[in-house]
Amino acid sequence: MDIRFIGATEDVTGSMTLLTNATGMLLVDSGLYQGISEVVLRNKNKLPFDPAEVSAIILTHAHLDHSGFIPRLVKLGFRGKIFCTKATMKLARIIMSDSAKLMSNEEHTLHNFYEPEHVAISTSLFNTKKIGEVFEVLGMSVEFLNAGHILGATSVIIKGEKSIVFSGDLGRANDPLIVGPGPCPSADVVVMESTYGDRVRKGNLEDDLTRFLRDIKAQSRVGIIASFAVARAQLLVTLIHKFYSLHPEEKVRVVIDSPMMVEANNVYKEFADALKVPDDVVFALSNVEVIDQAREWDSIQKKDGPLIVITSSGMVSGGRIWRYLENWQQDDSACLFLPGYQGAGTAGRLLSEGHKTITDEKGKKINWHGEVVISHEFSSHADQNELIAWLKNVNFESQIYLNHGEKESKEALKNKLSKLGYKHIEIASGEMIKKL
Repeated sequence: MDIRFIGATEDVTGSMTLLTNATGMLLVDSGLYQGISEVVLRNKNKLPFDPAEVSAIILTHAHLDHSGFIPRLVKLGFRGKIFCTKATMKLARIIMSDSAKLMSNEEHTLHNFYEPEHVAISTSLFNTKKIGEVFEVLGMSVEFLNAGHILGATSVIIKGEKSIVFSGDLGRANDPLIVGPGPCPSADVVVMESTYGDRVRKGNLEDDLTRFLRDIKAQSRVGIIASFAVARAQLLVTLIHKFYSLHPEEKVRVVIDSPMMVEANNVYKEFADALKVPDDVVFALSNVEVIDQAREWDSIQKKDGPLIVITSSGMVSGGRIWRYLENWQQDDSACLFLPGYQGAGTAGRLLSEGHKTITDEKGKKINWHGEVVISHEFSSHADQNELIAWLKNVNFESQIYLNHGEKESKEALKNKLSKLGYKHIEIASGEMIKKL
């Protein structure tokens, strides 16, 4: 069996790994590259395989950087099966549909990369499996394991000539909504994400959010929260509801401006029993105010604080957040809250590093005069200590490949694992092919 690393080797997007045995080919994840234009253009690179010859895709979770390339494969001839959990299927359909809609814009970097019809075909290819259910693909046994991270997210163990575990994106042990991942099972080979492989969290996400909420109220400010529509938005809404339930005197108007968030909210409500606090989640998501009409936006943009808006995108790389930043860019008292990881080169990363001027894909410039608050505590990725803890059952002689991380993160995690006694650690590189 051969393994070929195609995506998520230079950074944290574009996850795609190809496994080939005597029976055929399968992909683990098929995600879009995201971020600045030069990164997004990697999606147009020639594929090192014929999509029509791929038998199956194992999808670890729904985020665009893991699922967003699937409709492109369909456009190029893929008609195999796509295996994932039921929650992942429903969230992925929302995410891929939104992606196709964005690509219909002539100014989009990936204009017509795929169309809604390819999303529809993709959806028809889904085969859902439960966590812990063993099934067969290309003569190998496959099993999904809980990965935490977001609703429906999994790691996967594939047993053929050798056993190989793909971590997918690993969640945090103490996430307020999602049950954390169990330890990695013993395996010959482990392919492991390393998004936060260079850092250990020391704070508390609820403390960070509380400071933000209280400041918005006390200073009568406008607070803009940049959020991913899936997982991050649902966590934020639930925690905000919890805070205001305990401190009603602090309450201010909170609105969501993102149709995609609303769709994801419905999926989270449907699968609430899989979450830690199902009643709180359902109540919070059922009672949040949604802004989705032009006249409502006209009203909002004339408002003074206190006001909190939750909108996309999470890395300020596009989406409705730009109209809020543009509207309040001259307001020194406005506050942009960035809850989580900001990819290299994105507007969110630039703002978090102190830059005041950002430019969107159309060349529009925004000069942000307000405050920027970033909280790494909100990232749904395991930190270095949690990544190491996840590996505790893996033999020191096992082969470990690190992907899905920036260079510094992967190197830091590799060095730490080497010091702990793991003997065979390699950083995955683009188009690397290994015989297992």
